[in-house]
Amino acid sequence: MTSESPDDRVDLAGTRVLHVVQKFSSGVGSAIAQYTHTVSEVEHHLLSGTPVDAEGDLAQQGDFASVHRMDGGHVARIRRVREVIDELRPDVVHAHSSHGGAYARLAVSRRRAHLVYTPHCYAFERRDVSGPVRAGFWGLEALLALNTSAVAACSPREWQLARWLTHGAPRHLVPNIAPLHRPSRPDERGTTRLVVGGGRLSPQKDPAYFLRVVHQLREARPGVRAVWLGDGDPSWRASLEDDGVEVSGWLPRDAVTEVLGAADLYLHSARWEGFPLMVAEAAALGVPTLVRRLPCFAGVPAALTLTADPQVDAAVSLLDDDAVAADNVAAWAQVLARNTREDQRAGLLASYSPGTNAG
Repeated sequence: MTSESPDDRVDLAGTRVLHVVQKFSSGVGSAIAQYTHTVSEVEHHLLSGTPVDAEGDLAQQGDFASVHRMDGGHVARIRRVREVIDELRPDVVHAHSSHGGAYARLAVSRRRAHLVYTPHCYAFERRDVSGPVRAGFWGLEALLALNTSAVAACSPREWQLARWLTHGAPRHLVPNIAPLHRPSRPDERGTTRLVVGGGRLSPQKDPAYFLRVVHQLREARPGVRAVWLGDGDPSWRASLEDDGVEVSGWLPRDAVTEVLGAADLYLHSARWEGFPLMVAEAAALGVPTLVRRLPCFAGVPAALTLTADPQVDAAVSLLDDDAVAADNVAAWAQVLARNTREDQRAGLLASYSPGTNAG
């Protein structure tokens, strides 16, 4: 699945990479920002459909030689991608997520530029649209795969799915990782238990599920404090706040990790995912973590998951028993043993190197 590390045989110093993304925000934006440091010898440029300073200090997390905007409808954005490619003449065009992947691969041929695609969760994994719509997304991805030089998958699940779509293009695993800078976790837990969720308030992150779990936890353990790290749909923000959940808004990265690091439980409530960056962050901080049983967590032990109709006994045990919490943290460390900077670097170098084949 992963490539043999190409560090000793590939020199990409001076290589120019253009990252194309519809929204430089949330987890996708954080992942792109990480890439700029993981392969810092590469010259990174960004083309985004949203302002890079719209959320916290995300703009300061990345190291970009230049930043460009694309606006208007789909045709205008495809044209803008072509214009920026003509201006920068990048060696690699790294397209991110469904919209960025479509714009880049419709704008330029892989014969002209090395086209790398990271889905950050394929659109056909969505659970807020009908089966026929998901089938349509699959068909579009299959067509666009014809103009793809390599897939840089963010999870083993994404790597496996790409097998059916790439038409022989190499696939490389580029795992999401936690930031290098992490605050120290408090030595002792306070008397009030803190449960944290996070991400963009949207159908994907399913804040309603988070709220159901919080309600059940408060029935079992009154006084539980709940915080949602992020922002999004105003109606969901109001709903959470009306039920006593604090919504932080978009915070600087250090503030996010400070709150997350103080949590007694991180609950990842999403209905579908590529691989969530915040799970890697919580595990690295030593925070007990529970996720829903999703395809991207297929290899995760059942003890680390919650069912679709949540039963919160496991969550209550994590809040009450330090030994159970420690076992959870140790299990996540095993699950994420390959989510390292070294593995991310190896995957990116392989993805950016024409002719490197990982499967």
